[in-house]
Amino acid sequence: MNRVLGVLVPGVLAVLGAVQAADIFAQLGIPVKTAEQAAVTIISNGIHNPGLPSASFKLLPPAVRAQLATAGVDWLKAYTKTPEFKAHYDNLRQTHKPQPPQFEGTPEEELKRADDERKQEAEESKRAIATLPEDQRRALEQTLAASAAALAKLDTPEQRKLRLDEIRAARAARVKEYDQSVESWRRAYPDDASPAIARRLREFLAASADVDFDAVVKPTEDGSRLRFENPGYEAKSAPWKLCYRAGREATLAARSAVTGWLREIDAAR
Repeated sequence: MNRVLGVLVPGVLAVLGAVQAADIFAQLGIPVKTAEQAAVTIISNGIHNPGLPSASFKLLPPAVRAQLATAGVDWLKAYTKTPEFKAHYDNLRQTHKPQPPQFEGTPEEELKRADDERKQEAEESKRAIATLPEDQRRALEQTLAASAAALAKLDTPEQRKLRLDEIRAARAARVKEYDQSVESWRRAYPDDASPAIARRLREFLAASADVDFDAVVKPTEDGSRLRFENPGYEAKSAPWKLCYRAGREATLAARSAVTGWLREIDAAR
C-alpha cells in the first residue's frame, strides 16, 4: 500500500494522471503493469518516482497535465480497491513481517553447549601444545593452566546461576524486540491498506504544500544540470522537486483530488 502513491501522486504526476487508460499509458511509455507495481512500491517506501518515465508528461500543455493528474488519482483510487492490488499488498505485507527469534533448546541446554565447547577448545589447545618444542610448550602450558582455572570459576553454582540468568535475559530481550517490531509492522502494514494509503496521501499533501512554482533554475557552471537560483530550494525534498517539475496546474489538481480521496477514507473509518 505504500507504493503507487509515491510514484503517481507526488513526483510522477505524469504517472498519476496518465494512468487512467491504457492508451494514455502507451503515450507516456508506461505499461499498465509497471504503473501498478510502482504504486505498491511507493506505499512501502514513500513518495518518490521509482523510475517511471515522465518526459512525455512534461511536453503536455499545463491544462492537460492537470486533467491527467486528476485522472491519475482517480485511477489510483480505483486500483487500490481491486483484488490485484489487495494481492500485491498482502504479499508486500507478509514480506516485511518480522520473524520470531529462534532458540536452540532450553537455557540450561544452551549453557551446557557453551561449557562443552569450552572444554573441547581446551582439549584441542592441550593437544596442539604437546607437539611444540619444550621452550614454547612451557609458556603456553602456563597460559592454558590459567585459562583452565578461569573456566573452573565459571562452573560454581553461583556462577552457573548468573550465566543462566544472562541467557534468559538475552532471550527475553530478543522476544521483546520481536514484539516491538511486530507492533511497528502492524502500524506500517495494517491488514486494511486504507491507513497506509492515507498516510502516503498526507505525505504528498505536506510535501506539495509550499512548492514555489515561480522558482528560477539556472545551469551549473559545467552545464551538466540545472540548479535552483535560491540555494535553499536545493535542500528541498525529492517530492517537492517532483511537484515543481510537474508544474502548478498538475500539482494543484492532484492535491485537490487527493484531498477528496482522503475525505472518503476518513469518512469510511
